[in-house]
Amino acid sequence: MRVRFSLGTLLILVAVAGVIIGSYMMGTRLQQAERELKALRDETGRLTISDRSQVHVINVPMDEGTVDEPNTWRWRLFIPKGHKYSWNLAGENIPQLEVPQEAGVKITSNEPYWERDNEVLVTATLRRQDDQHWRLTVESRIGESRQQMGGVSLEIPAEKLAWNNTPGPGYDGRVAGSRGTQPYDPRRPIILLQRRPLAKQPDGSYKPSPDPMPGFMIWLQPE
Repeated sequence: MRVRFSLGTLLILVAVAGVIIGSYMMGTRLQQAERELKALRDETGRLTISDRSQVHVINVPMDEGTVDEPNTWRWRLFIPKGHKYSWNLAGENIPQLEVPQEAGVKITSNEPYWERDNEVLVTATLRRQDDQHWRLTVESRIGESRQQMGGVSLEIPAEKLAWNNTPGPGYDGRVAGSRGTQPYDPRRPIILLQRRPLAKQPDGSYKPSPDPMPGFMIWLQPE
């Protein structure tokens, strides 16, 4: 049985097919444009916020003038309204996947920054003070707001960081947002920076240890 179409029906089918194809092509181009925009934002250290109920973190490229200054890290954070955190630093017994049971130093700001959404610029540094000590410092800034999250520093004995300043097999750890904007559950600790030496294996190779190791960590703890 041969199916017959009227000219009017054929024109409608052609028009519908044209709309479907046009919509598909436009959607594909829009998705491509969104991917390119996100990649550009990632390269320049700008946040791409997908869910305003979550904390978002991106690692910010350092200025050209600080490229030769090692042990400096910077992030941009989006912290949604209603969430308060303490800054926590540790300089020993660093777990592989979780935060330490106890911080070496902890500080909480009483400024009510949590009463609104905030974009926060965070800078961390590790600097040698003398032959005996290093200082790990984190500072934060919420634009020109009077309500700030503050910052904190931790003094670490030089012998505990000998692994970080001598040639060796390397280290493991993480830098939050180093691959673009990363979302976090605001109710859980948020590790911004973690570094530990690799552990020597019986065969002479080096791998990340599942046990706590020397090292340092900076994290935000929900309050």
